[in-house]
Amino acid sequence: MASLQFQRLMECAEAIEGGNLDVADSLLESLDYDEEDIESTNTAVKYCAEALVRRAYGIRPLCPPRLLPFLFEQMEEMCHFFFKFAQTATKDAIEDALNPGDKRLHIIDLSIISRISRWTDFIDHLQRRYGGLQSVLITSVTPKRSSPEWDRKVGDVDLEWRQLIYNSPDDIVKCFSKLGRKRKDETVVVNWDFTIRKLLAQDGAIEQVLSKVKDLEADIMVISEQEANLNSPGLSNRLEQSLQYYSNIFKLLEREEDKFRSWETYFRRQIGNVVACEGIDRVERIEPFDQWPHRLSQAGFRPVPLKAARFSYGFSNALKGFRIEQKDGHMELRWDDCPLAVASAWKLTDPPQSSSGLCEMQDTVDDSEEMARSSESEDVEENDPCIMADKYLWCTQGSSMNQIAASAKLFDILEYICNLYKLPAVGTWISDDEGGNTNSNEKRILYIDYSASYTLTLSMDEYMDGYAHYPLEEGQGVVGKALQSNFHIEHDVYEPDPLDFFHSDIESYWRNRSLRASFAIRLTKELFKVMENLG
Repeated sequence: MASLQFQRLMECAEAIEGGNLDVADSLLESLDYDEEDIESTNTAVKYCAEALVRRAYGIRPLCPPRLLPFLFEQMEEMCHFFFKFAQTATKDAIEDALNPGDKRLHIIDLSIISRISRWTDFIDHLQRRYGGLQSVLITSVTPKRSSPEWDRKVGDVDLEWRQLIYNSPDDIVKCFSKLGRKRKDETVVVNWDFTIRKLLAQDGAIEQVLSKVKDLEADIMVISEQEANLNSPGLSNRLEQSLQYYSNIFKLLEREEDKFRSWETYFRRQIGNVVACEGIDRVERIEPFDQWPHRLSQAGFRPVPLKAARFSYGFSNALKGFRIEQKDGHMELRWDDCPLAVASAWKLTDPPQSSSGLCEMQDTVDDSEEMARSSESEDVEENDPCIMADKYLWCTQGSSMNQIAASAKLFDILEYICNLYKLPAVGTWISDDEGGNTNSNEKRILYIDYSASYTLTLSMDEYMDGYAHYPLEEGQGVVGKALQSNFHIEHDVYEPDPLDFFHSDIESYWRNRSLRASFAIRLTKELFKVMENLG
């Protein structure tokens, strides 16, 4: 950890909390990203600084969770080490919960990944191992609507799929109020993949949900969560822990350079919520595992040991460099001696003897539209604190806080536009008139600003990388031409010449792309306001 960067960020947080934005601005201006520091530290510092600016100006993302298909549909590929770990824990617990004579299985799956394909191979395995299994019901409780899914057969097993949508902790409580056992002889599994922490944002939510799990007489409950202490009430503690935890996360992600920026998008959002938000808005309430046993035991659950052998087998080839440690029955995922995630399984201490859990599940389980309307923010309201004041964004001095704020707000806008209109990528190009940022012809040089750019799919990261190695001058390419006009459209994205890209094999990559059009808009103060109000 870079001690000087750390000290300045902590002082900046103190200044922001005290309302001393001039002091905070000076500290951010002196926050150099030292080339001698490892990139992961600089990345963590950069996004923690952005989160502090978001906190100071009240900047919140424009996209509600249900409008982010990229983050949710590709998260398994992006963060495979988290989800491979969680899936291993879930499958281990389900296998131990089933008995040879069990015929029906109901999985209540709370995960940001919502696809029936996640379960088909495992269900086929269960049917072959437990020959009596006849039907599986998967109730997916997710923050977004998945692609259409249909009931199907997996071998001889009837597979039924249902979905409930949530956008807030209160929505999760409402979802559980709809659940019930359809039959007494079914095995019920409740699976939390990095989502149970969201209940901590609302007083009483986790108690209500755990009480409902008891009413369901769930046979097993599996919890996988990130392992960090990021839920302290004080900002300073959260910021300190965030710098340490995310520096290690970004150090790990540097191994996968082709997906690094896509991973950054997810953890950038997470850092922003941990540091910038309070109250019900702060849903990323990541806590260390030692906070959970007392909470769960008080709710009537006892731990069930997971088997280390299955984890070792599952990770032997897929996740090299990681280590699995068994601690009092729960499993810890570690990398470079840093804990990343914890998985644990739980059963009811005293299962109810009544038939209170035997209630028919409602035929219609999707209230997503109602829930979405109740949780969407009114971003265009005049007095909405989430809208940044003009005096901050368009200060003529262009202070460090204002530059970071403008970049963050642009990122939010582009994220919203990409997801709304299914644009594969939107980039922001900047030019700094200071420091001789012109060529011999006195034309401005343009560089891509990744902090204010967004890609909707992983494949577009390579597209953006190509441009990153090739700055444009005013009048060159679709971007440079837009600088000389108010709006410019090109029907060919092969500018600049692919032969001039940094990678020697990039030409064949570009020739095979299906993209055939791009457009660029010169961003002015007035146009920025219009784009902002689109949210």
